[in-house]
Amino acid sequence: KDWVSLCLGRAIKGHRTTVFHELGCPLGPLDLETHQSYFQEPHAGGLGWGLPAAMGAKLADPDRLVVATMGDGSYMFANPMACHQVAEAQGLPLLTVVLNNGGWDAVRLSTLEVYPDGAASKANHVPMVPFLPAPSYGDLARASGCHAETVEKAEDVPAALERALGVIRDERRQALLDIKIGLDDGEK
Repeated sequence: KDWVSLCLGRAIKGHRTTVFHELGCPLGPLDLETHQSYFQEPHAGGLGWGLPAAMGAKLADPDRLVVATMGDGSYMFANPMACHQVAEAQGLPLLTVVLNNGGWDAVRLSTLEVYPDGAASKANHVPMVPFLPAPSYGDLARASGCHAETVEKAEDVPAALERALGVIRDERRQALLDIKIGLDDGEK
């Protein structure tokens, strides 16, 4: 997550940008410098907050670059089909960055925190956590005219961000990057 955040920070440097974070790119490596450049999910919660909040910000300030960063579980909770369709219908060219670890990592970590010696700690996979089969987030986004890429190697992140930002700038349409990452505690 830190590497993606660092790359994103470098890619948006010099642009009037707001990043919405929902279990996505952490603040520190983004190195943001301006007011209203970062919003994090509210403590009251609600998985799926990030993408709709970013859409609202883009509606409120169409000339601002708006980026929604979230985990794959948060992305699914956002109802991505509806979000991308509305973004297309309203002409909202924003960037969605999905940090894809292949499962409900927040659920897995919470379960292990509450029951460190429970059945989940002894299982190869915490039940109902992995997304198997894994959805194709790019296909969901492409259905609404979105530029979408899957990024599997860390060294490919900067170029993918530049391509996505180019689509937003030059074609005035939304872009999605599905970036494969490992689980937070190093589990693969």
